[in-house]
Amino acid sequence: MNRRPGGRLLRAVVPVSLCAALASAPLWGVPPVRAVTPEQAIDAGYVPNPAPALARITIDDVTPRVLDGAGAGGQLAVGTVAGVPTVTVSGTIINVGDVPLESVDVRLQRGPRAPDAESVREPLVWSEPSFPVQGEFLRAAVTLAPGESVPYRVSLPAREIPGDPGPDLQLTEPGVYPLLVNVNGTPEGGSPARLDDARTLLPVLEAPPPAPLPDDDDEVGAAAPADVPGPAPLPLTVLWPLAASPSRIALVPGEAGPEPVVALTDGSLLRDLSEDGRLSGLVRAASAAFDGPGGGDLRRATCLAVDPDLLGTVTEIAEGRPVVIDEGNGSRDPGGGEPVDGEAGSATVDEAVVGDASRWLDELRALAEGGCVVTLPAAQADLDVVSAVGSTSLTSAALDRSASVERILDVAPVPDVLIPASGTLAPGTAQRLGASGGTAIVAAPSTRTDTGLVPPTGVVGLAGPDGGRALTYSATVGASLAATGEMPENPRYSDPATRYWLAADSPVARLQDARAALLAPVIDAATGSATNSSAAAGDDTAVAGQGVLAVPPQVWGVDEESANSLLETLGDQLSTGRMRAVPLSERLTGPVTIPEGSLAEDPTGAVDPGLADPFADDPGGDTVRRLAGALSGTGTLRSLVDTSDPTSADAAAHLDPLVGDALRAISETGRRAGGDGLTFETGTGVAARDRGATRLARLGETVTASLARVDLLTPGSVFTMASPNSPLMLVTRNALPFPVRVDVTVTAPEDITVDPVGLIQIPAAGSRTLQVPTQSDSEGGVRHTVVFALHGPDGTRLSDPVELSVQSGGYPVAQGFAIAAAALALVLGGRRYLRYRRGILDPADEGHRP
Repeated sequence: MNRRPGGRLLRAVVPVSLCAALASAPLWGVPPVRAVTPEQAIDAGYVPNPAPALARITIDDVTPRVLDGAGAGGQLAVGTVAGVPTVTVSGTIINVGDVPLESVDVRLQRGPRAPDAESVREPLVWSEPSFPVQGEFLRAAVTLAPGESVPYRVSLPAREIPGDPGPDLQLTEPGVYPLLVNVNGTPEGGSPARLDDARTLLPVLEAPPPAPLPDDDDEVGAAAPADVPGPAPLPLTVLWPLAASPSRIALVPGEAGPEPVVALTDGSLLRDLSEDGRLSGLVRAASAAFDGPGGGDLRRATCLAVDPDLLGTVTEIAEGRPVVIDEGNGSRDPGGGEPVDGEAGSATVDEAVVGDASRWLDELRALAEGGCVVTLPAAQADLDVVSAVGSTSLTSAALDRSASVERILDVAPVPDVLIPASGTLAPGTAQRLGASGGTAIVAAPSTRTDTGLVPPTGVVGLAGPDGGRALTYSATVGASLAATGEMPENPRYSDPATRYWLAADSPVARLQDARAALLAPVIDAATGSATNSSAAAGDDTAVAGQGVLAVPPQVWGVDEESANSLLETLGDQLSTGRMRAVPLSERLTGPVTIPEGSLAEDPTGAVDPGLADPFADDPGGDTVRRLAGALSGTGTLRSLVDTSDPTSADAAAHLDPLVGDALRAISETGRRAGGDGLTFETGTGVAARDRGATRLARLGETVTASLARVDLLTPGSVFTMASPNSPLMLVTRNALPFPVRVDVTVTAPEDITVDPVGLIQIPAAGSRTLQVPTQSDSEGGVRHTVVFALHGPDGTRLSDPVELSVQSGGYPVAQGFAIAAAALALVLGGRRYLRYRRGILDPADEGHRP
């Protein structure tokens, strides 16, 4: 709930019943959320309305973005009237209904300033009456037909202009102020009505001074105001994320050919790496900001947070490994791309793709040189699930990737840091992952105590005697950054009272909200708010755990222009001395806060009920058990590799993606909290969870199919022994693209002795015929069953047992035939000899003399 001015409580976002339903809904296998109709949205009272019935208004630009006294806060062209800055909001009005609209008017309104930095997002879900400071309505369009749009532009002076009785925004003190643009109109045949509204936030670092009266004379020789020491500069640390939504997928080794390939579900990664792609934009925005005002300090404050799974995949592409788009995997992202080159499923080496990957890596290396790098969990894997599985191979693949990152970037990452993609970590996870001596970087609410208190941001001790430490960041700043870009989300740690359907706001408005959240702590420090009183007083010990720790979502959907805009804002604050750069390593070594009360052992006390275990309700089976089974099969495949054979060098390249798929199946990307989404059908992260469930099922199928490529073949169903020592024949086959070692076991009845086979090698993509020595002691043509089975070196059965029916006792008959044949040969040979001695030519000897 949010409190509007005057103490009246306002309903936030969605009805409580719907919030509860979204929070408690199972996270696996949830049926798609039905599209919300405009009527349902209006009846539910969504604020802001994600589905207006008649018209939609968007905010496309705010000028100035930051109000800094009489200046523009980094913007140049700001209008003034009599020396008073003018705040201008412009955008678009679209008729989304099916009737024409008449007399379409807009006006700019303002709500009360936020009381502190943690409250800046509350006005985003206030209704229109909570914005009492109002301008005048301006006519945007006389008529607006269905489907048509019209631009608008509304302006108000920041404060009163002497001699001008017109309205103004009354920005007389620093603060973060909510702005609302209200659009009214008359549907054809109807009555005038409010059609829609849009909100954003305006940070005012320094209120503009009052303008002098027109007839005031300047006082010559007036004493200058005494210098008043300002607040201590606020510490700033930024994690700059470089990660991508998991699109790589494991194939059955050898399925796409003998050489390792990079299989992708779609072309999203390749688009991100292109010249105008998202990943290229993030790298270039940081590089440009580091060269701009305050760039040196900004570089010191920024740590590149890289996903090792992404880094490894891009490196393989840059090295020329073929790329295959596997459209038939069943886990393609909505709006996924088309094949890069050639038909879907064909492995190709596209020089343009290789060039983009190489260029991006070069730009990233240049950006990282001499700076800070920290490793994210690979593929944004859920660390709580990794901990629950307890597999050393899975844990290592998720966390122990610093060596590969250093090899690729030539920069050693900051050690012993856990950064969960969800911003939360269940109690005990850090210890179970073997990181009790490290530090987890999480949102402050995830360290809530059993008394309900949230410790102040900074370094706090985790639960348990060896619980380690957590560096916490503001949930408000984190949620504001997560709401930006083309993939906005409400993080799991965000305040449910401030969540809303983020797609109802324009990307520009959400970016402006994030800028305000980043600057709000600066305003608190300047105004002496309680949340930063120690920082404002210059207490360095307290300041070490305060300030701004900016942690955007790991897969951040902002473009280059938006990313650069936020960095420029922070660079300006470093240049003016309102902020000071604090490297991540310095943050991690800060003093530990002892919270009042024990940290909550129940993680549902720190995050939404039903969201603490996002894999708890899996109708396809227990997620942890299924993951453990797939990893066990992957371990068997690794044990099969004959490492003594030089041709096995590529085996790891074929098998590593299988473990990577286990991480991608539990990726937290897109698994949003309730009441959020790009579209209503995928509003609660259903699509992301379905993709994860599909990946998990496909991983099991891939592992099973991979193991089935090593099997036994028999030459026939019945084998008749010609002698007591006749060998049995069978064939072992290996369809994998690397040599393997397998164990052939034999089970035989007592009167048949079959020599053990033991471990044998089968060449890559080949077969091997075995002659198994056999001794039979039975007589009388008895039929027996000999069972052969194929196992891996770890004892795992690789295929169904092969039963060979053996006919023993048949060799006396065979001996009789042999004796009879020998006797006949002797008779025929003797007859021929006698005829030769008598001089009788055999027809066969015609032409030869005796």
